[in-house]
Amino acid sequence: MAEKGKLLTGARARFSINGTKVGYARNVSLGEQISYEPVEVLDNVEIEEFVPVGYSCTFTAGMFRIVGETLKSMGLFPGVGGNVQEHLENILLAGDLTATIEDTKTGKLIATVQQVKIASHNISIDARGITGEDVEFVCIRILDESEVT
Repeated sequence: MAEKGKLLTGARARFSINGTKVGYARNVSLGEQISYEPVEVLDNVEIEEFVPVGYSCTFTAGMFRIVGETLKSMGLFPGVGGNVQEHLENILLAGDLTATIEDTKTGKLIATVQQVKIASHNISIDARGITGEDVEFVCIRILDESEVT
C-alpha cells in the first residue's frame, strides 16, 4: 500500500528551465521511447527477437501567456534579428537548456530533461478565454528521480 501524502500533484510541482521557475505553467508532459527492430530470420515464422536501435524523448509544456514575458525575451527561443543572416546566427548559436520538475513539498527533483531546445511554440487567443502558449521541445535524455544526483 502506498504511503499517504506521496502523490505528486500539479500544485506542488515546480517547472524550471535553466534554474528559473517558469511562471504560470499549466501543464508539462514528458515521455521516453526505446525503438526496437524485429529480427526476422529464415526458417522461422516468428520473430526471433527484438533488438534496441534507438532512444528518444518528448517534452511539451503549456503555459499561460503573460504580457511582456516572451520566450524570446527570456532568451529561451532564438530571436529573428535584423536580417536573414542574424536570424540564422541566432538559431545556430542557441545553446542547450536544462529543464527540471521539482516536488516543492520534499525538494526532490522528479525529472531532469537534458540538452533541451525549443522547437516550436504556438499561441492561442480566445475571445472569452485565457491566452495560452503551447511549447514543444526537443531533448536528448530524461532522468527520473532515481537517476538524478
